[in-house]
This record gives sequence, C-alpha cells and structure tokens, in this order.
Amino acid sequence: MKIAIHQNEKMFKHESVWIPECKEYCREHGIECDIISCYSSDIINKLKNYDAVLWTIQNYVKADTMEARSILNSAKEIGLKVFPDFSTSWHFDDKIAETYLLQAIGAPIPKSWVFYMEEECINWLEKEAKYPLVAKLRCGSGSNNVKLLKNFAEAKKYAHTMFTKGLNPTPGVLYKAYSKMQSSKSIKMAISRIKKLPDFLRTRKNAKRMGTESGYCYFQEFIENNGYDMKIVVIGDKLIPLCRNTRKGDWRASGGGDVYTDISMVTEQILNSAFETYDKCRFQCIGLDYVVNKNTGKGLIIEMCYGFDFRALSQVGGYFDREGNWHEDKNLSIPREIIHYVLNH
Repeated sequence: MKIAIHQNEKMFKHESVWIPECKEYCREHGIECDIISCYSSDIINKLKNYDAVLWTIQNYVKADTMEARSILNSAKEIGLKVFPDFSTSWHFDDKIAETYLLQAIGAPIPKSWVFYMEEECINWLEKEAKYPLVAKLRCGSGSNNVKLLKNFAEAKKYAHTMFTKGLNPTPGVLYKAYSKMQSSKSIKMAISRIKKLPDFLRTRKNAKRMGTESGYCYFQEFIENNGYDMKIVVIGDKLIPLCRNTRKGDWRASGGGDVYTDISMVTEQILNSAFETYDKCRFQCIGLDYVVNKNTGKGLIIEMCYGFDFRALSQVGGYFDREGNWHEDKNLSIPREIIHYVLNH
C-alpha cells in the first residue's frame, strides 16, 4: 500500500502536527508514505499512483476550503481511500450546515435560527427572541466570531452589520493573546503559548484572504453551563473525552487551552448521543463540542468538526467503548487511530 499526505510547504514552513505520527504508523505497518502538495495542476494524475490520500483541511487557508473536498472526492472516484471523505467534511467550517445536519438526524442541540433577510431577522429579534442570544459567523474556530447579544439593541445593530458591510472572520491578535494568557496556569504554560504566536500570525495572514461574512444571521440559544464544556471525539468504536474550562470572566471555553480529563463527566446520555450522531452521519471521525445545561444536566452539541487539537486529545490516556467501559491506553494516538480506521474501512 502507498499513501499520500498533503502538506503545502510553501504555505506552512512547519510540518503538520499529525504528520510525524502518520509516518511512524506507516513505518510500523510497512506502508509507503509520501508527503506531497495537492495544489499541483496535475494532482489527479499523480494520485493515481497511490492507494490513499490524507488531507487535514485548514479552515483559514482559502485554497483548502475552495478545493480540498473537490480533490478528495475526485480521488475517491478513482478508487483511493480518502480522509476526510464527503460525509466527514462536506459541512467543514460551516456552522449553519452543521446545524441543518444535526437537526436532520435529531441530535441533541440548542435551539437555532438562521435568517437570510434583514427585515424578517429584525422582526424576530424584536418580537420573539429571548436574550441573551448567541450570534455566530458561519466559519471560524476557537470561540472566534462568537458573540453574546444581551438585548434587542445589540442584536439589531449586529444584524444590520451582517446584512450590509458584514464582518471579517479573521481572528484578532489581541483577543487570541488575551484568551491564552487568561487560561495559562503557569509561567511555563504562558511562555509555551507565546512561542506559538508566529504560527498564529501565519494563520491570520491566510485568514485575511477569506473575505467578509454577510447576507445572513445565525443565532443559537444561550445555554448556561457550569464553567466548562467538553470535546467528545469519536473514531470507530472509541470515544475520547476532554473537558475545557471557560475563560476567566467569560462563558466560552473553546480555544482557551485550559483542558483536563474527568471521565466521570461523560454521562450515559452524552456517550450514547455521541455514538448515535457519529453513526447516523457516517463520519470517519468527529469532534463534538458539548455544553452541559446547568439546569437540566443534559449534554447538547453546539458545534462539530472532524478537525481538532490532536495533541490534547492524545494525552487523555484512554477511551470509552460503546458499552461505556473505560479503557486505559497511555499510548493512545489520535492520528494513528484515524489513519488505521481510514485504511481499514
């Protein structure tokens, strides 16, 4: 078997964090592995020399969001195993598409509303909406582009902006820096995060090419939490949980980096609904963001994406099976789990 892993070295100088793990898996299993750029004009002909292609689509790289799925779907048509496949990636970095899909399968989610006409939107905000109300751009990650609207005046202003000049989804440097500093538990952690700033600046430079978001409004019911949310990752018959504290003085947790493991927080309802969502949507792998309602204790999926921080999840040190049994596994590697699943299904 011979597989190709996409990496654009001209756009990103550093190797993707999961490529070394994939290389090691291939070495151990006698699989030939090449690192290639899928941006070449003859990529389809090149891929005919491989049995599989893996591509971690970057949400702030325009070429990725424009063509990665087209190339991967075309590769599948000529017989390659691909990651991510269509079912796993068609809704990537599109919170509205995620909502439609989750509504379609009856997954546990907060109430959500999407508007494509300003007059209809503002009429609803004035007469029916309950505040506070969460507003989200279609794209973005790490709590970027997520706002809490406290009253009708704020909501009306936000809606007017979205239906006129729009909002730029580019992550802000000051917000990112402040967020990371707020969740740093030590000087060592703070220094480690400062060292990652150049990578963030490169991402931000790419994000500026994405353009503004406009012509719609997407709102989500505000769910009061107990100071944390959960990233629940499902790959095949394994479920890996990670807890994330909200930022100090904030209601958001995603992107803050204050993570820990507490398997007792994975209730039967969360475990069953996560596996059910995974199965119904025919995912290869998925990361589900759950918020636990402070008043009811029910876990609700607020977002999902096949891409997530592999390093943090690989440090969980174990996984749940479908019966809810916990298995210790200090050598757990998310990239290896994914590549193993893709090549064997």
